[in-house]
Amino acid sequence: MELPKKIKDEIWEYCRVNDIPNINEFVTKMVTNGFTSEKFGSTPWEKPAEIKEVEKIVEVEKIVEKEVIKEVIKEVEVVVEKEVFITDDEVNKELQKKLTGTTQLIQEMTLEFNTERKVSAQMIDELYASTITLNQEKSELKTKIQQLENQLEIEKNKPKQEEENDIYGGKIGYLGSNTSDLWKKKKKD
Repeated sequence: MELPKKIKDEIWEYCRVNDIPNINEFVTKMVTNGFTSEKFGSTPWEKPAEIKEVEKIVEVEKIVEKEVIKEVIKEVEVVVEKEVFITDDEVNKELQKKLTGTTQLIQEMTLEFNTERKVSAQMIDELYASTITLNQEKSELKTKIQQLENQLEIEKNKPKQEEENDIYGGKIGYLGSNTSDLWKKKKKD
């Protein structure tokens, strides 16, 4: 294979600078390395090392430790102090009565509170119902007002009917030469 002149000159120059005597061998080596790199990738690839299996016998001395559990019992005296209250039965009875009275008062107040809460809830429900009714009535009144305004507008826009005036100033005359008024009256009846 013939190499281009430019590549040959670069190889010759490289070999001269690096003191490489056998140029053909160098070129062959470079082509082989380049082809290998192209074929297998740019990671260096060498022959895989031969794996030799060597069997080794190792003696290991095994030391076993045994645990001995000893139980030690210590007796310790603990002094416990107790306070003993001596009470008077009459004072206890009086306190018991007060406690009972307070409990009854709390129950009565709770019952009264629950009753008032129920009444309040009823009042709220009634107010809510009244509000709904008032809103409905308000809506109906708005509708009626709108209808009346529409009718008033229609009446305003109606052409005015000319009042029939006769020679007597708007009064239908029965006397005189205006006999057409009598004729009109007969037609209306």
